[in-house]
Amino acid sequence: MRSVVFGRYGDPATELRLSEAPVPEPREGQVRVRLRARPVNPSDLLFVQGRYGRPADFSPAGRLPDAPPCAPVGFEGAGEVDRAGPGTRLRPGTRVAVAAAGTWSEYLTVAEDEVLPVPPDLPWETACQLTVNPFTAHLLLRDLALEPGESLLLTGASSALGRMLTRLAGERGIRCVCVVRHPVHTGPLLAAGAEQVVVGTDGGSVGSRLEAAGEDRTVAAVLDAVGGGVGRAALSALRDGGRFVVYGLLSGQPLPVPLEDLVFRDVVIRGFWLPERLRSLDPGTVDRLTKRVVEDVRRGLLTAPVAARYDLAEVAEAVAHHMRPRRTGRIVLTG
Repeated sequence: MRSVVFGRYGDPATELRLSEAPVPEPREGQVRVRLRARPVNPSDLLFVQGRYGRPADFSPAGRLPDAPPCAPVGFEGAGEVDRAGPGTRLRPGTRVAVAAAGTWSEYLTVAEDEVLPVPPDLPWETACQLTVNPFTAHLLLRDLALEPGESLLLTGASSALGRMLTRLAGERGIRCVCVVRHPVHTGPLLAAGAEQVVVGTDGGSVGSRLEAAGEDRTVAAVLDAVGGGVGRAALSALRDGGRFVVYGLLSGQPLPVPLEDLVFRDVVIRGFWLPERLRSLDPGTVDRLTKRVVEDVRRGLLTAPVAARYDLAEVAEAVAHHMRPRRTGRIVLTG
């Protein structure tokens, strides 16, 4: 089978390569999935760079004889169950979304509880985006528990997750202020329900435009996917006692935090990582959340348009397209 792998941490544009490996066999409690589509997520590229929350397993396990040590890539995808191991309930042919490491492969064996059956009317390119961003959007807003009419500031709002958050928050009556790098994203975000869209490429321009828009120390919460100067400007817009949640590392820069904000303004700053947040939930809560997510995806609230599709063999082109600053849709790997 074909699989996208890397042999060392570094730039995804140069380290990712297509490899051949034997088709894996499912063990007890596992199913084998023939994957049909996989999104390119920021977390996938952070993993290759060595900046993700879990280390890569550089090993020859499951590879062809004499293959150099390498690690598979990809954390979500969708396909159909191809073979079921002993002790499993899912049958071959079941359409599933997958939340597991190594989805940028043609086949993957995973524990049965790492797949989510999906409705037959859900296209592969939508189903493959089911297990990360929609769950993240719901949990971020659940944790903030904002009231209708309160303000939420989103940095990196042009991302697929940013647009999902804007739509979901707007449906709940939350006022969204979105920060983006280019005006091409203004129209789609306003259509998604944003009240204001602030365009800026650095902390200085974002800060001055937030102040000019009347958003200086007024927002109840910030969801920051950027960090650096833009994150600092967003922090300045937070009202006293507000909450600041970091869930992304798009700038690659640390977040400058004035101690005065913590001591005198009672600002609360914390991080969010979906795998850890899901592990903190009891099974019943996860089941209810999953049903809500699937329904919101089916009705189009938590979906993202696809900008382009690339075969696994075109992974370099897919990554390059994902990195374009004016990209307006998801990049999906097929094959």
